[in-house]
Amino acid sequence: MLTFLPVEPAATYRHGARGSAGFRARVGRFKPHLLSASTLDIDDVDAACELADRFEASGPSSRFVGRTVALVFFQSSTRTRLGFEAAAVALGAHAIGMEDMTVSSRSNGRVRESLEDCAAVISRLCDSIIVRHHETGAAARMASKSVVPVINAGDGWNEHPTQALIDIYAMRRGLGNLGGKSICFGGDPRGRVIRSLIQLLRFELPKEVLFCPPPRYKVPDDILAILEQHQICCRVIPDIEYALRNCDAITMAPYDMSEIGEPADSDFVSPHGTPHRFVITAEKIQRTGSKSLIYHPLPRFEEVDTSCDALPNAMYFEQVRLSKFMRMAVLDRVLSTRRD
Repeated sequence: MLTFLPVEPAATYRHGARGSAGFRARVGRFKPHLLSASTLDIDDVDAACELADRFEASGPSSRFVGRTVALVFFQSSTRTRLGFEAAAVALGAHAIGMEDMTVSSRSNGRVRESLEDCAAVISRLCDSIIVRHHETGAAARMASKSVVPVINAGDGWNEHPTQALIDIYAMRRGLGNLGGKSICFGGDPRGRVIRSLIQLLRFELPKEVLFCPPPRYKVPDDILAILEQHQICCRVIPDIEYALRNCDAITMAPYDMSEIGEPADSDFVSPHGTPHRFVITAEKIQRTGSKSLIYHPLPRFEEVDTSCDALPNAMYFEQVRLSKFMRMAVLDRVLSTRRD
């Protein structure tokens, strides 16, 4: 029978967290933006997890009353957009934005206001910008002209650093720590979440990282290079049942994520049909006696069957609940910075 392990107390975090005050104090060492997981170090990750714990325990705050967070989403979003809005409200701030930046904003394909001008304007109306865009590098372009911190909520195939922080936090909560554990990535390996998450997994010293990708998509070379650089064993497996039998955690993604680099008004739809050998079902979990914890940033399609939802292995909805507290920690960091 699986048990849900609480996160380790701050004093016993394996890497030695600096605490929430430390997380805020460390802002001065970096540019105020959060564009890539590669700009974070283990002290940042530990302290963010501790601060998220504190927000979970303490509930809503009035720390940032009068502050404004701008949600600038050029691609559709449910969890990330609503998650950041919920986090802002819980900190006493309020969120502004448009339902569809591709239609309502002059930064769309028809009018073609530049992303740089868009950032220069919006940043003078708020205290932080959270941006999602289909183009790789879009968040960095906006950060180059913004006078307030910019958070990358996904830029094309590139990165999604806040989702990676959420995933590390959720896995730590489920497993206690990731050191010496076997972690599997199922589904399309090209996505931005995996790229950011691998950047953070290098600190966790897992025993191995496995990939169970569609045969037509290989694991990107830059992801393999990070694992090799940090001497983390990795291999590709052909069937998700191997992961269910042998891995401590499995983080799933859709079988094909080709639409991730498409603009919001594109007619392209990824072929989401998932072959059975790549699908996690309750029958497979029960037949293998699997104790693997299953994570997913969502949305899901067929890759995790709904029959899994009631099983103790299923962590993806708990992952959503925890995401609010990590987003609060991220907003606390960026809203604590001073404007130039």
